[in-house]
Amino acid sequence: MGSHRFSPLAPPSTVGDLFTRMPPRFGLRGDTYLWGELKDVLADTPLPDNQWDLRKILEGAWESATGTALTNTSTSFYVERFDPGHGMSAGQVMPSWWLQTGMDILIDRFCAFSGEQ
Repeated sequence: MGSHRFSPLAPPSTVGDLFTRMPPRFGLRGDTYLWGELKDVLADTPLPDNQWDLRKILEGAWESATGTALTNTSTSFYVERFDPGHGMSAGQVMPSWWLQTGMDILIDRFCAFSGEQ
């Protein structure tokens, strides 16, 4: 039997590259579409020098995409373009998921490749 090897992920060169692998779970259905939009919007944005600058970039892109500042609230809100037309939470975005999970995933990926702790 042959062994199967998978190529390691290439180091990210842009902020959009940090979005390549989707998390196993999202807060609400609209968060999946927001993840994809942020990946596309940030595809040409070079990685910053540190995680604090990355957080500012991510928060700015999030606010531009949703029209709402990213605050730690459990209150979801609706974004029409993230609604495919089916599902109870279709189009709904959960800010607390982004602050408590999504941002941490992206910053952890940045730190893993940059060596920053």
